[in-house]
Amino acid sequence: MTLTCRGELEHPTTRASQVMLTLRALFAGLVLSALWGVAAGSSSAALALANVYKVPMVILLSALTALPAGVVALRLANAKLAAADLINAFATSIFGGTLVLATLAPLVAIYYHTSARAGVPLSLGSVYVALATATLLFARAVKRKLAGEPHRAASLVPVAILVVLFSAALMQYVALASPIIASETAFDGGFDTVFAPGSAPGGR
Repeated sequence: MTLTCRGELEHPTTRASQVMLTLRALFAGLVLSALWGVAAGSSSAALALANVYKVPMVILLSALTALPAGVVALRLANAKLAAADLINAFATSIFGGTLVLATLAPLVAIYYHTSARAGVPLSLGSVYVALATATLLFARAVKRKLAGEPHRAASLVPVAILVVLFSAALMQYVALASPIIASETAFDGGFDTVFAPGSAPGGR
């Protein structure tokens, strides 16, 4: 939590401890995302159980898909940020985003069972809020790691690329793992339905 909220720890860390922090943040994020998956699929016991692994799998595969391009962009931009620091910031931002999902999970479950109109929009809205939070945390963590360094703007290029590719991959993996929410949404068909003429992000 300290690393996610402040972007850095009070005491310097070794490379080994940084790797462990990265793995712990990612693992914790996957566990938190599973909680949201249970809430989003709670209308069906089978769907809720399937979401325990489907939602973390979607997030993990999206991160692994986007990460190589981010590291390559980091090198091509000749940024001062180390690849390990970029990956660490990325993992902790995923943790921050999934923490938002887990925090909103009880509200998602309540509205999904009690409101025919608000359940699905709230579920999708919680995902948007989590993505926005993770993006802000990611950019802030990278900025703080480069405090005092010249030409910091170059290090924001891989951040932007990672966010865009993560979101693009997430959209397609959600389509592959569908259904995650019992009600049909535009995201169930991936890019083809989300950006189809006349489509609406909240549903069809």
